[in-house]
Amino acid sequence: MGSWQVGKESRMRHNERWAKGKMRTEQIIVGIDPGTRQIGYALLVVLEGSWRVMDCGIFRPPNGLGLPQRLAWLFNEVTALLREHAVHCVVVEEPHVRPFNMRSALVVAQSVGVIKAAAASLGVPIVSYPYTQVKRTLTGSGNASRLILTAAVRQILRLADLPPWQDAVDALAFALCHCLLSPSEVMTTP
Repeated sequence: MGSWQVGKESRMRHNERWAKGKMRTEQIIVGIDPGTRQIGYALLVVLEGSWRVMDCGIFRPPNGLGLPQRLAWLFNEVTALLREHAVHCVVVEEPHVRPFNMRSALVVAQSVGVIKAAAASLGVPIVSYPYTQVKRTLTGSGNASRLILTAAVRQILRLADLPPWQDAVDALAFALCHCLLSPSEVMTTP
């Protein structure tokens, strides 16, 4: 596996590239764990029925930006990421609202809307799953802890190490969930 590194000032990432020279029919599934202060992303390559982590990390907006500026910044970063790759689809968390955390949920929902707008502006299909469905798909329980979910992601993807950012691990979980729930859609050429 590649090494963890700091990319652009606002984008910390892990990156693994395929060997050059081989013709492969592959699809790239992008998982995104939304937020406004730190956003996890992961690119899974689907190749001949197997999955491989191509890239994952976090977007972290510059300090001092107000919410509208952070959302505009996020739109630009997601758009740039999607333009770098021939993406098959984007998988993002379906926002959920809890009465005790209403304000935070509404801000995250705005982030989800910006992510979806960025993907839609490039014609990339968008899929949303609730976090509980991702946990149930990968662990068998919608109430699984983050520790159990993290262990499942590591085991299913056969990773020696995981990204140091939980948001990137969650983004891997969203992409992997889509691969498991929609294998025929993932393997169908768009």
